[in-house]
Amino acid sequence: MKKHFVQAMLSFLMAVVLLAGMIPVSMAAETPEIPQIPESTTMFLKLNEVEYVEPEDDIVTILLCGLDFTTNRDWRGSGNKRQLEKAHTDANMVIVVNKTKGLVSLVSLPRDTLCYLPGIRGVYKLNCAVNCAPTIAEGLEITRETASWLLGGIKIDYYAAVDMDGLIALGDLMGGLDYDLDMSYTGHTGKRYQKGQVHLNGHGMIDYLRARKNATIMSGLDIGRCDRNRRMFITIYEKFMNDPSILLKLWEKATSGDLNFFTNVDDAAFTSLVEMMLTLGNTSVGSYMLTGEYKLTMEHWNFTITDQPHRQAVLKEVFGIDAKELPQVAYDFTKWLLATGFPVGRQIILARQILDYGYGLEKLTDAQKKALDDLQAAYLKTIEAYDAYANDYKNDKLKKELTTARNALRKRGEEAARKVKEFVDAKWNTSAYWYRDPLVTTFHQIDWQ
Repeated sequence: MKKHFVQAMLSFLMAVVLLAGMIPVSMAAETPEIPQIPESTTMFLKLNEVEYVEPEDDIVTILLCGLDFTTNRDWRGSGNKRQLEKAHTDANMVIVVNKTKGLVSLVSLPRDTLCYLPGIRGVYKLNCAVNCAPTIAEGLEITRETASWLLGGIKIDYYAAVDMDGLIALGDLMGGLDYDLDMSYTGHTGKRYQKGQVHLNGHGMIDYLRARKNATIMSGLDIGRCDRNRRMFITIYEKFMNDPSILLKLWEKATSGDLNFFTNVDDAAFTSLVEMMLTLGNTSVGSYMLTGEYKLTMEHWNFTITDQPHRQAVLKEVFGIDAKELPQVAYDFTKWLLATGFPVGRQIILARQILDYGYGLEKLTDAQKKALDDLQAAYLKTIEAYDAYANDYKNDKLKKELTTARNALRKRGEEAARKVKEFVDAKWNTSAYWYRDPLVTTFHQIDWQ
C-alpha cells in the first residue's frame, strides 16, 4: 500500500508541474527580485566625492561667506530676498594660513563660478550651494565641499558666514575703518563716496563691499567686487593685528545669538586661530582669485567660466599642489550640456524611474517583465555611452553611439511605460528652462537671482 501511495503522489506532482507549464503567458507570474540598477558615473548625473589632497606645508583654511540678505527693505540684495533662507553667498573668500612658511593668503572665489556640487545632480553657481540643503548651516557645509572641489581637493577647515545686517553691526563694533577708496561712487544706502582717504562706518563698509553695478571701476563685474573685498579684508586684518582685542569683541557679538552668523568654529578653535594669527604678526597678505570669463551660457544665465591654467597656477603657488584641470567647467562643455547632457541625462533618469516603479510592483505579467528587462538593457547601454561621451565630448564616434543608444532607450521606455501604465504620459524632452526641471537639477526651486 505504501508503495502505491508514493507512486500516486509522484504522478500527482508531475501532473501539477506539466499543467503549470501550460499556463498562458498572459497570466501573472511571480514577481522577481528588484534588480540592482547601476547609475551613471558622470559628474552631471552622479558626482563623486571630493578627492582631498594633503599639501606638504601645514596649513589652516577658513572660508568666509557674505549672505545677500538684509532686513532693510530699501536696499535688499539681488532678487529682493525677503527670507534669510533664500540668501546666496555673494561673497566667498578663503583665508589660507601657511604655518610652515608663516604666510597668509586670500583666495577669492567669484560667486557666479560654474560648479558641480559634490553628491548633487545638476549645474549650479557657487553662490547657490548654500541653498541646496534644508538649513543654512547644512548649505554652508555643501559650500565648503564645493570650495574644496574648486581648490583641487584642499580641505576647508572652517567656515563663517554673516548677512549684511550682521556685517554692519560688526563694522560699527570695531569702530569702522580708515580706508583709501579707489573710486568715487554712490552706495546702495544712497550715500555718495569720494575717492581717497575716508573713514567708513558699518554702513560705509557694506556699501563698498557690495559695490558692483554701481562701481565706477570694473562696473558690473563680480571679479571687480572680489578684488575690492580682498583689499578691504587686508585692511581689516591689519587693524586686528594692531589691536587683537577687537577680535574678542567681535567674536562675543557674533556668537551672542543676536546676529545671523553661522560658523563651525567653536570657542576653543577660535582661541587657537587668534593665537596663530598673533604668532604670525603683521605678515603681508597674499591676494589671489580664481578668475575666469563671465559669459552668458546655457541660454539663460551668466556664469564665470574658470580659467583653468590660471587656477592651476594659483593652487600651485598658494598650496604647492599640482591640481587637475576641470574640463567639465569649460565653455564648450556648457554647449554640450545644453545640446546633449541635459536632455539625455533627463531621459536616463526618467527611464530609471520607470524601472524602479515597474520592478517594484507586487505582480508582473511576463509581458511587463520583458518590457522592463528590455528597458534595463537599453538603459545600461545608454549610461555607458553617456559616460564615455561626457568624458570625451568632442568625439564624433561616441556622439553617434550615444544617439543610437538614446533612441533605443526612448523606444523601450515608451513601451515599458505603456505596459506598467503609470508612466504613460512620461515627458521625454526637457525645455529650455533646464534649471527648473527636477530631472535635470535636483534643487530646481532655487531663485538664482
